[in-house]
Amino acid sequence: MFEVFVRFLTLGLMSFGGPIAHIGYFHKEFVEKRGWLKDEEFTSGLSLCQFLPGPASSQLGILIGHHRAGYPGALAAFIGFTLPSFALLTFLAMYSTTLDGNGWFGTVMAGAKLLAVVVVADALITMGNKFLSDRVTCSSPG
Repeated sequence: MFEVFVRFLTLGLMSFGGPIAHIGYFHKEFVEKRGWLKDEEFTSGLSLCQFLPGPASSQLGILIGHHRAGYPGALAAFIGFTLPSFALLTFLAMYSTTLDGNGWFGTVMAGAKLLAVVVVADALITMGNKFLSDRVTCSSPG
């Protein structure tokens, strides 16, 4: 369970770009790098999480944690991944009016936005190459 927490905390500290990027990070970390899930298990879990209401990337993280260490692993994955965002947003909410006048803060925010675009583009290209493999999956409905 501690390993699940540490891996998700690490991803939570480094993950920019929103849910699509998070899913890409999860695939690289837990399927390709660590082998916690097979590609088919990841794809099936992702399909289920996209079907359910709520943020698919959070649900997928919880599913991966559960797969690795049961219910304690699911909780560890959720806390580990969301804790950095919670802490940062709480800090920004408390000090946003103070930081807004600083030039360095605007520069950091602009850089983070550019980084997010790159990360999301990478995740979309990687997932597109993996899941859009034939004419049926590439065609639009209707």
